[in-house]
Amino acid sequence: MKVFNKFKKKVRKGIRDTILIIWSKTRKYDISVMNNYESLNLIEDNKLSVIRFGDGEFDIIRGRSIPYQEFDPKLADKLRDLILKGSTNDTLICLPDIFQNINRYSKKCKRFYYEEFFHQNREFLKEIEKSKNKYGSTFISRPYIDLKDRSSSKIYFDKLKRLWQNKDLLIVEGKYTRSGEGNDLSANANSISRIIVPSKNAFVKKNAIEQAIRKYSKNKLVLLMVGPTAKIIVSDLKIDDNFPNQLIDIGHIDSEYEWFKMKAEKKVKIPHKHTAEFNYDDGKVTLINDKSYLNQVKEIID
Repeated sequence: MKVFNKFKKKVRKGIRDTILIIWSKTRKYDISVMNNYESLNLIEDNKLSVIRFGDGEFDIIRGRSIPYQEFDPKLADKLRDLILKGSTNDTLICLPDIFQNINRYSKKCKRFYYEEFFHQNREFLKEIEKSKNKYGSTFISRPYIDLKDRSSSKIYFDKLKRLWQNKDLLIVEGKYTRSGEGNDLSANANSISRIIVPSKNAFVKKNAIEQAIRKYSKNKLVLLMVGPTAKIIVSDLKIDDNFPNQLIDIGHIDSEYEWFKMKAEKKVKIPHKHTAEFNYDDGKVTLINDKSYLNQVKEIID
């Protein structure tokens, strides 16, 4: 009897989940998100700082850990508040631009949003609807691999790289990220300095990271690749403390650029650095002894 009852519960759960997935495919969320180009134009024209939210941040808000950040209720609450409050005069809050024209993305990408993202986050998405905010696009840093038509990716990358052209850069990144190493992503910058932070659970080092940014960021554009913690850092410095620098949470831009340069048809692992969606780096990345890269490192936060 116990086995039968367990089976009944499993069947009921399966039916319920199937119904919710079908509902998610037909449900249209009234959430306004600009496309990549609109977002990038706004950032460039107004020198806006940027905070981007993806499925990983939504997982944390929902109470789950992700491979490179354990769940923390303080982190979750802050992430949630930032989305619901929306953009400020100098900081653009971004969400995935999948609410109006999702058909421009690949079948695999659409399947993820229909069968997982919309379904799992339906309650919070309803709250976001009620806020009536207008958001920038999280995918300003994901302009290649998930697109159905990639013919404009070069034009987009060229436009994106104008953000740091002839500027002094401070890159804040995880141990394995190595953004721009071995490619020309940031070759048009005037100079590059780096702060290296933990590749996992960087939130516990948030204060130390913020202190290092203050120390090394004079007259620099700050690019952050620190997962969910990047969102809190930009908020702390820019929204709460009126920090003078432009700070851009730019996430997995390096992986996208590597895939673009190799004309990849699917997400493939890059052996010498962190790769987006291949989130278990320890023991699986062979770092290169790149002296020019190492000379850019100003501080390592363990």
